Amino acid sequence: MRDMTPNLEEAVWALTEKPMFATSVERFQIYDELKSSYRELPQPLRFSKIFSILLSRVSVPLEAHDLIAGRCVDRELSDGEEAAFQAYLKHPDRLSKSCVLAAGHCTFSWEALVSEGLVGLRAQAEQTRAGTEDADKQIFLSAMIEVYDAIIAYLLRYAEAAEAFGLCDVAENLRLAATTRPDRFSVALQLLWTVAMLNCSYVTRNPTLTVGRLDQMLYPLYAADLASGRLTRDGAAAYITDYYCKHNLIMGRGEHQVGDAQNSTTFERIYCFDAPQYLMLAGTDRQGKLAVNELTELFASCIVPSFKNPVIVVRYVKGMDEACPALWKTLCEKARASASMMFYNDDNMLAAWRRIGLDAEDLPDYTHFGCNWPSPGDKGHWMQIGPRSERYGVYQSEEEKRELCIPFMRSNSPHSWPEDFLEIMRALAEKEPKGVTIEDFYEQFFARMSDFMDRKLSHHAHELSVRRRRPAAILTFGDCFLWDSIQNAECFSAGAKYHYAFLSFQMFGTVADCFIAVDQLVMREKRVTLRELLAAVDANFEGYESILALCRKADKYGMDTPLSNAHVHRLSHTFCDMVMEKNRPYFEKDRLFLTPCMQSDTWHLKMGEDFGATPDGRLAHTPFSQNTRPSNGACVNGLTAMFNSMLQLPQDGLLSGALNLDVDAKQFAGDAGGILFSKMLAAYFNAGGLHAQVTCADLRKLLDAQKNPHSHRDLRVRVTGYSGVFVDICERLQNDIIERMK
Repeated sequence: MRDMTPNLEEAVWALTEKPMFATSVERFQIYDELKSSYRELPQPLRFSKIFSILLSRVSVPLEAHDLIAGRCVDRELSDGEEAAFQAYLKHPDRLSKSCVLAAGHCTFSWEALVSEGLVGLRAQAEQTRAGTEDADKQIFLSAMIEVYDAIIAYLLRYAEAAEAFGLCDVAENLRLAATTRPDRFSVALQLLWTVAMLNCSYVTRNPTLTVGRLDQMLYPLYAADLASGRLTRDGAAAYITDYYCKHNLIMGRGEHQVGDAQNSTTFERIYCFDAPQYLMLAGTDRQGKLAVNELTELFASCIVPSFKNPVIVVRYVKGMDEACPALWKTLCEKARASASMMFYNDDNMLAAWRRIGLDAEDLPDYTHFGCNWPSPGDKGHWMQIGPRSERYGVYQSEEEKRELCIPFMRSNSPHSWPEDFLEIMRALAEKEPKGVTIEDFYEQFFARMSDFMDRKLSHHAHELSVRRRRPAAILTFGDCFLWDSIQNAECFSAGAKYHYAFLSFQMFGTVADCFIAVDQLVMREKRVTLRELLAAVDANFEGYESILALCRKADKYGMDTPLSNAHVHRLSHTFCDMVMEKNRPYFEKDRLFLTPCMQSDTWHLKMGEDFGATPDGRLAHTPFSQNTRPSNGACVNGLTAMFNSMLQLPQDGLLSGALNLDVDAKQFAGDAGGILFSKMLAAYFNAGGLHAQVTCADLRKLLDAQKNPHSHRDLRVRVTGYSGVFVDICERLQNDIIERMK
């Protein structure tokens, strides 16, 4: 770290050396003190009162190297503080559960915030309030205005502290952010960070916030500042770098999907902890043209490979490698060095949104929320996050309440779609003497999937109808920064233009390999009967070693063989076509839809660990396949074959197709390796590839890091939609990442 600037050193320290059990002490202490306060008020006013008190009392820490202000106090607790913290977590009325409503797994109307400023948003809320007599909306908007006032006061208090600290430029930017519509690049970036930081540090547990298309929305201010001489390119780069640094200061250590309170900071201690924040670059503009400018290149060049946040999401447009060769070279160089980048094929995304039915004007501004889930910009709300209907207090019966508490999030079976396949296999094995074909498997598999889609859509339609009974009954922090919520005076979870939930074909690679194995070994080659194969699977292949060998030698998704490609194509296209067809009546009625995806995050570990063997040769209690990626060990014919196999997936139907692209650092080392990598990635996307998020690592280093963690604190790896410090994640997840690299 000798060559790093102080802000970079501090951010790297926060990611690698911050105490594991550091806690946002001021937040929990103030919320603990206020947990029984203002119960007599409607939720929006209770939220705004408590939020105002919080912002009036939290510290406004600064460092001499700050270009952008905005930090929170995270530190280890004393024994007495730790006891109080544990008691707070057990308290049934703690505010994170009852009042301070989250704004996570979403994006805000960042363009409106930049163009209008806090003063403009406040003025619009006042205008909307003056135009309505609805009591709920009056309360909703009054609370919203109080939230703006609290943030304005907080910024002005921070400005006084900055001035006293000798940071006069920072103080000026803070004052302008509080009182004007930003007309400078630095002021806009300060305002954007303040809103993001308040949400991620003080309001939302697991915020997972998309911070927007900053290269697009900030370019006019950047260009004007350059023209006036108020800013240089290097000056803008310094601000961007500090903005990147700030995103990492508010994080904790460990990993949130497989980690626990013993080996991770957890979201209870630090709300942001391990949550990714997504920054979008490039893509298409509202005229359908490639949206790349000088600021796109500057944001790309400022990417710090050792950082976890913000995750840079590159919206790749076909031919971008040739249209913007310098930018593409920079992005690929950064991707080889960073585990916090992902690439989405913009053409595929737009085609899928178009099939679903989004209005043309909403297509270019799709964003990213959650690990690998594209979202219809700031116009759509994910049905599966809060505030859910129970927060509105408008159930018409206990039966309705029970009905809407049934989870419809992930898949039809507890162990996902491989379990459905096994149940079908078990039923068909009983009929084997009468003749069973692979068509029977397809018919029954998609019958189960169809039933689940029907139940899921019906459930969410009911949920949405309940939310809409009193759409202004509750206020979230995010509503204050969503233009439609301000204009309509409705909580976004009830009043968004689009409502959606993901429908994931989880463990797709495992399911595809099961279809392939049964078709190849039972139906085509007749090497075993269905009953024999099922007996071997039920025995975890013990005593059936010859059948295990056959299963493992069978074609696999990722090998690019005619048989495997045919099944991958049929399974994926049938799935997407079915989702699109099921969506149609719900979209026409309520703009409600399911997003077809292949997202599994790290559930492939948890579900696989609890499930038995499968016909593809996978042993019991071992991981399933992850996201769209073929199963570990299946890509025996190399990366090109894997890419060719993945090109069988629909190019106009999947809205999440996360590919953990793990490449050998030695193979792509140096200038020659960089050229090879950039050409390979561009060829994949130009041919219609959907997605890639890169880990470029040395397998030997990963293995050594397990034995000597203190010597490898700089190793970053891709987990799923977020990255991790390799030595801080648990051994089970480390082993899975190592298996991906083999």
